[in-house]
Amino acid sequence: MPKRVDHDARRGEIARAALRLCVREGLASVTIGRVAAEASISKGLVQHYFPTKEALLQLAATMQRRDIESAVAAAVHLDEPPRTALRQVLLALVNLGTEQILAGHAFLASTAANPQLHRLYREGSSAATAAVARLVTEACGSAVAAEAEARILLGVAGALADARMLGEISHSAAVEILDLQLSRLIADSAS
Repeated sequence: MPKRVDHDARRGEIARAALRLCVREGLASVTIGRVAAEASISKGLVQHYFPTKEALLQLAATMQRRDIESAVAAAVHLDEPPRTALRQVLLALVNLGTEQILAGHAFLASTAANPQLHRLYREGSSAATAAVARLVTEACGSAVAAEAEARILLGVAGALADARMLGEISHSAAVEILDLQLSRLIADSAS
């Protein structure tokens, strides 16, 4: 009897191998041959699932985005007040692992030359901004410029994640800075 293969799982394993390579050696290192070696399979099998490098990178970037969305979703509980939920979302971004941060930066850098990745990242950014803006409005009221504040908060969270990854600041310092920014926003909205 022939062996049954879960094709979606196999595609995912190959894309994860591409992500590992990207994190370790940068996006330029992601070739069909290198991914095959990383996944311990033949080049032909990689090409069977991904006829082009771009198709492989598209799935890898999509998986990267889903991983980040899952990390954020896991940090928020449905019954939390909006201010707590907003803080938890931003902390989830600050707490992203080195692998997620490095892969995210590598894919972001490649969006200038790859329209499909550009679209994927733009959609992800728009969705994140809208979700955080909704939480800002719920936490601070409709008088605040929610989209602008969301972009500021997402920028702060991203910068703190980078600084933490680089060892410039500790996790507790990152949390203090984030809490300072949130308390400023909430105080400004109350006045």
